[in-house]
Amino acid sequence: MPRIRIIGVGPGTRAYLTPSAQRALEEATVVAGGQRHLEALTRPDQKKFMIKNNLAAVVAFLRAHAGEEVAILASGDPGLYGILSFLRHHFTPEELEVIPGISPVQLAFARLALPWHDAVILSAHGRSTAGLVAAIRHQAKVALLTGPGASPDHIARLLQEGNLERRIYCCCNLGYPDEVIISGLPEELAARDFSGLNNCVMVILDETKLGLCDSGHSR
Repeated sequence: MPRIRIIGVGPGTRAYLTPSAQRALEEATVVAGGQRHLEALTRPDQKKFMIKNNLAAVVAFLRAHAGEEVAILASGDPGLYGILSFLRHHFTPEELEVIPGISPVQLAFARLALPWHDAVILSAHGRSTAGLVAAIRHQAKVALLTGPGASPDHIARLLQEGNLERRIYCCCNLGYPDEVIISGLPEELAARDFSGLNNCVMVILDETKLGLCDSGHSR
């Protein structure tokens, strides 16, 4: 029986699909994913299921189509704060095939020409921001995934209130024509309006510990 393929689609544009992801997507007859990914990456002949806040329905849909070539489109990499965590509570490893993708964290650090093996990766997407400042305070390099209720200006305000002096890069709409990287200190970014900017990754640096060349220059 074919396994359910969880395809990491990176930022969601074809330019960032890996060859393995492209092959899996071409072979799929049934595809589940968010609206943006379904519109951008699927064919008219593929049966589609839109994932919103309906994860229980996703499981039922996948089981109903067992035996078919089923794919799930996952933003970034499925294993980095992605849907894989949820699915592993409902399916065994033998039922799943995970195809890695380029995560927004990878892309953000690539844009900044920074290594990220020593970065702490956090997410405020769909999570409480309580304790976030404490989690960042003693780290030299942090990548933070933002989301509804945890916009970059809100996070910057928390850092400002916590007296954290950091250089922050807000990397938004990565991989799309309207991609933008906004750099500043917490007090500067707290005063900015980030409405209309989606899928932002905040790279938060304690420059006193890193010794990077020109790390304070904005883009």
